[in-house]
Amino acid sequence: MEIIRDLAALKPHPWPVVALGNFDGVHMGHQEILRTAIELARPRRGAAFALTFDPNPAKVLAPERAPRMIMTPEDKLEFLRVSGIDAVLVIEFSRAFSMVEPRDFVRDYLIGRIGARGVVVGHSVSFGHNRAGNAEAMRALGDELGFEVRVVGPVKVAGIEVSSSRIREAIADGDMRTAAQLLGRAHFLRGPVVHGRERGRKIGFPTANIQSRTECLPPDGVYATRLVLDDGAYASITNIGMRPTFGEPERTVEAHVFDFNRDLYGADVRLELIERIRPERKFESAAALAAQIASDLKRAREILAA
Repeated sequence: MEIIRDLAALKPHPWPVVALGNFDGVHMGHQEILRTAIELARPRRGAAFALTFDPNPAKVLAPERAPRMIMTPEDKLEFLRVSGIDAVLVIEFSRAFSMVEPRDFVRDYLIGRIGARGVVVGHSVSFGHNRAGNAEAMRALGDELGFEVRVVGPVKVAGIEVSSSRIREAIADGDMRTAAQLLGRAHFLRGPVVHGRERGRKIGFPTANIQSRTECLPPDGVYATRLVLDDGAYASITNIGMRPTFGEPERTVEAHVFDFNRDLYGADVRLELIERIRPERKFESAAALAAQIASDLKRAREILAA
């Protein structure tokens, strides 16, 4: 799958179909948009493209209010790749680009540069200056400019409407099961394993200290997790927080991997968050903490076995 950051480099394709969106999380709603684009393109022997933006528009227009991203940009591109889409087109988002009116964006970019014959959007899509374009505007522009439009959604899972905002809410509440339902997979953190203070090793629970590049972290606490490496997924338990028992000055993500003794320093890992076991709290001693960890380990094994 190609990733194209310069639309001028895009070669002509027969019957291009564009799935338009930010695609943060590549959740169940996004997956339906991508499937619809592929299904629209294939019978016509066309090409299905995902068109997205980097950085996320909110980070440019209102950085102080921008939501924390569910995925790193690299993970987003990887999940778009495995969706079966033919290529991902990435437009660099800037304040200048934000001034493009909805009709001009469709005419100059979707039609003029990509040659779109079909466009697929979510029901809550917004595009163009001041986010003035919406699904109905896209339908009208399709009629005017001669391309087919499909509007997807709302998509619901277990009665809950799927959206990146709703997933962020679930993660902020530590509700990893709801987040997983809406994502279609476990929410995960991505980052390198770095050297820490080795507190866990000193009390018999060595941990991998993960420097998360993923912005959207759940609240402090202990979680049943899976550490995903190139050769498979490993059951683990993870503490996210400030380690109040030791009075540490910064938030950390520390995963203890069961029955595992490999050196992971420097490895870029994926940590899947399965379920929150308990909030983080301060213990009166390292011995009391070790006793609680033993109980947490038992509970984590039960969750992961189920």
